[in-house]
Amino acid sequence: MVRALGLLITALAVVVAAPLAWPASLVTNDGEKPNVLLVTIDTLRADHLGAYGYALPTSPEIDRLAREGVVFTDAVTPVPTTAPALASLLTSRHANGHGVRENFAELPDEMATIAEAFGAAGYATAGFYGNGAIRNGFGQGFETFEPFADHWFFKDTAGADKAIAWLATAKEPWFLWVHFMDPHGPYNSSPPARSKALVYPATPPLERVLPQAETNYGFDVLPKYQRLPKHAKVVDYVRRYDGEIIGTDVEIGRLRDALEKDGVLGKTLLLVTADHGESLGEGRYFFQHGTLLNDPSVRVPLILRHPALPAGTRNETPASLVDVFPTVAALAGVDVPQGLVGHDLSDALSSPAPSDDRVRVGYTVTPSQKTSVRRGRWELRGHPESKKSPDAFVRVELYDHRTSPPTLVPAGEQADVRDALLPLLRAASLELREQPSTPREPTDDEKARLRALGYID
Repeated sequence: MVRALGLLITALAVVVAAPLAWPASLVTNDGEKPNVLLVTIDTLRADHLGAYGYALPTSPEIDRLAREGVVFTDAVTPVPTTAPALASLLTSRHANGHGVRENFAELPDEMATIAEAFGAAGYATAGFYGNGAIRNGFGQGFETFEPFADHWFFKDTAGADKAIAWLATAKEPWFLWVHFMDPHGPYNSSPPARSKALVYPATPPLERVLPQAETNYGFDVLPKYQRLPKHAKVVDYVRRYDGEIIGTDVEIGRLRDALEKDGVLGKTLLLVTADHGESLGEGRYFFQHGTLLNDPSVRVPLILRHPALPAGTRNETPASLVDVFPTVAALAGVDVPQGLVGHDLSDALSSPAPSDDRVRVGYTVTPSQKTSVRRGRWELRGHPESKKSPDAFVRVELYDHRTSPPTLVPAGEQADVRDALLPLLRAASLELREQPSTPREPTDDEKARLRALGYID
């Protein structure tokens, strides 16, 4: 019974779509495959981008790509922690499939990755990353796989420099992954002047001064790793977070300009997304991620840009990071391995298909072990009783996503919806916890760096 329900979690929803007005594959009639530039941004919540309705000018370059491409308005990460989330993006599997449950866990050699699929199809492959937590096994299939610099605290400028240099000599077709880091705390990578002119309302929540925690976790506190000199108010940190986004946006513009200068922008599929978001006080959770499954933590941007795609469209099809691999592979005419749990969204690019059938799972890998299932407008979140009983919940919470932020539905209401989702939640929680992780014990130096990024105490 549990296995049957688990299969239901990952089953592909059938969508009836109108005939496509553009070819579902970006491969030309003479067999030329598109280049692919995959950009992921660490800790970038979707609603702090202009393309997703943010009023402040944090993202002119990303917004330009959105105007030229397709914006998925309902995209989520399955897990708000970097290494597990990016493992899901690279493999189109959840943690029970790829085994990555901690930052600094190994991605097992037997996992088939997007880079391996593109390499087998004749692509030159490269990856450059700004987060040292994803170096262990994440380079499978990349001919070149390098950090932005030899130390951890480096700026996204260094990553863009490396990527642009690689592009200058890359043989087409190529697949390039760049994982930018700057929006991740501490918010000290981008010059403060970048966000100095941003104007925020003088509201009590933003003017609040938080007590400083002696740990990297906690509610209603400023985490230790986030402390910045002469910054005391919530608004100070929100401003710096927005400044980090501006800095990364500049580097994305540099990448786009390099493609245009080299004459390959017109035959490159460019995809921008994030590993997860960041809570900026929602749920009493300040400048952190990983513990909650709230929208600021799990909603991510998902933007695809190619001249053959329907430019300037907003797509309401439910999406997840596990969909990136099958979708990009389908557009590039690249074969994928069996067993992927993500959906190929290529057909939905011109025919948006909001679905009440698809079930998307979410989960945390922190000790709280929370799990959620989303179907249509509804999301049911479960708080397990213990690790030994992941399908026994201390409480469940039903949220209605017709509002922003989602509305918590009182316990006495929508009992039929709860009853329908609860078996799916139990099955998902059991399935997601059933496989062990593949951690590697970090060195003392690595522990110090993990601590500085808030990953450990």
